[in-house]
Amino acid sequence: MMEDLSLHILDIVENAVAAGATRVLIAVNENEKRDILAFRVTDNGRGMSREERERALDPFFTTKRKRTGLGLPLLAQAAEVCGGRVIIESVPRKGTRVTARFRFGHIDRPPLTKMAETMMTLFFGHPEVEFRYRQTHNGLRFSYFRSAIAGRAAASAEIAALRDSLRTGLKKIGVS
Repeated sequence: MMEDLSLHILDIVENAVAAGATRVLIAVNENEKRDILAFRVTDNGRGMSREERERALDPFFTTKRKRTGLGLPLLAQAAEVCGGRVIIESVPRKGTRVTARFRFGHIDRPPLTKMAETMMTLFFGHPEVEFRYRQTHNGLRFSYFRSAIAGRAAASAEIAALRDSLRTGLKKIGVS
């Protein structure tokens, strides 16, 4: 199991980019009162066939040359242990949506603590991709849009400003 749910999100987005995605939406919903923590990653990559989708949670199935593919099975296991589940929806040549749900208060639920850092990694690791990030915490919402910036190096001041913007926005909705 990965130590933080943000690492699962990072893994799913990396898979999406490897599958040709140029647009990715990451939506996180935390609601302590309803005992829900859910996230959804939607992309416009190559999508999966029905067979690939059905086998995507099998730890012995992968489409990668390196023959690794444990990200989704580990996520599904973590969700199931915490009273949740993972749903994969995909259409070939249209894209994929992965949704993971957990009981917010479950004692075994991994934390979700590093989203600002995760988004920074994605933004600057994949400047060719348009990202939309939305996080809701107990009804309060923070959204961020980053258009593709391929071919343009980011200055350290821009990186610091983006990091501060993400951290400030998340802090305003009660997420540290």
